[in-house]
Amino acid sequence: DIAEKKGLRVIREAFADRNYNPDGTLVSRTLPNAVVPDPEFVAARVRQVAEDGSITAFDGTVLKVDAESVCVHGDSPDSVALAQSIVKALGEDGIEIKSFL
Repeated sequence: DIAEKKGLRVIREAFADRNYNPDGTLVSRTLPNAVVPDPEFVAARVRQVAEDGSITAFDGTVLKVDAESVCVHGDSPDSVALAQSIVKALGEDGIEIKSFL
């Protein structure tokens, strides 16, 4: 919010491979369900963000998000497979992946 008020370009991000709490915060990495290892789930999550501007918390609560970028953590198990599943899913839906530059 501060950066926007200063006239800076802000790029909001959603996390493809992390679970969300119903209040929009991330599930703590100290909990067993914090990181999502399933490529199909991750791809579906990113589709939801791109198409609906929402993300579903672990309990089913649908949260509105204003994300233009998606993060896959490099330390997530099979992070390359997760990223590949996202690229494939978005391509199948005709959703363009592009640079911010």
